[in-house]
Amino acid sequence: MKHWQLHNAFGNLSITVLSAEVIIIFRGKKNTIIKSIPFKKIQRQAIVCGIIVLAIAFSAGFAHYNHIFNSEASWYDEVKKKAIASKDFEEPEKKPALKIVQHTVQSGETLSEIARMYGVSMDTICGCNKLESYDLLHVGQVLKIPNKDGLLVSVQRGQTLPVLSKKYNVAINKIVEENNIPNPDFINIGQDIFIPDAKPLDIFKGFLWPVQTKIITSGYGWRKDPFYGESQFHQGIDVRANYEWVRASKYGRVSYAGWLGGYGKVVVVTHPAGDKTLYGHLSKIVVREGQYVKQGQIIAKSGNTGNSTGPHLHFEIIRKGQHINPYAELKKKH
Repeated sequence: MKHWQLHNAFGNLSITVLSAEVIIIFRGKKNTIIKSIPFKKIQRQAIVCGIIVLAIAFSAGFAHYNHIFNSEASWYDEVKKKAIASKDFEEPEKKPALKIVQHTVQSGETLSEIARMYGVSMDTICGCNKLESYDLLHVGQVLKIPNKDGLLVSVQRGQTLPVLSKKYNVAINKIVEENNIPNPDFINIGQDIFIPDAKPLDIFKGFLWPVQTKIITSGYGWRKDPFYGESQFHQGIDVRANYEWVRASKYGRVSYAGWLGGYGKVVVVTHPAGDKTLYGHLSKIVVREGQYVKQGQIIAKSGNTGNSTGPHLHFEIIRKGQHINPYAELKKKH
């Protein structure tokens, strides 16, 4: 009988084809597996080819596994090398110490411009200066402005750090660290405390009542017309105001100032989001068309002009071309 052999190695796998059998050896980490497969002469050629194909497939899988293993090992070695070569221990970078500067409001300045100038939010400036609105600024006003976002509060009777922490949802240790408080149990009445990242709780972002009096004498909706006796839809509200000063309900631009039929003397202000407010039956107008007005700024004096049954202020809000109930906006808590 003729004897012959064929030997191939694929990584950890080796295959030896003899005349009467095939020997497969796999060398693992823990042990070695040896398998002997006998075959008849007639099957030899087909089996040899099949075994070689399988061996190549197996070897590809093992090679892939070894590639991953070797990549992980290389990565591990690289990280270890970097860790050993890293610099000595360094203290973490310290945050800038709290600084509060004073800014005097100049003519034409807005809160947003001042906020950008100092790199803080408008809420921070409002909160540190007890401003009730983004637009209640006047020339010559002195503002306290910190170098980071937060809130400056004056300690009131009964207030402690835990109370302030809970009120503004800021951790006590952050307040202590920011203000260099030696003993958290002792803070003084009238002491200014900076609450980092806190926002004012009472800032007003909606519509202000246009007059101090908040008594509505005629509401929004269907009513009997006081002059003609017919049912008519009242597109705004009438507020009791006996020749009182009228203020802009929100920041905007005066789009009309003058006489408007039954409304008498009127001011219309267009606001950034597209809303409009109308103030009617005025006795005196102190703004001009095209003028920008701040929220709370005096724009007119209430009166009895036009179709009016007596001194009052007629107030409307127009949104996207449609009248909405002004009282629904005025009563919102912002």
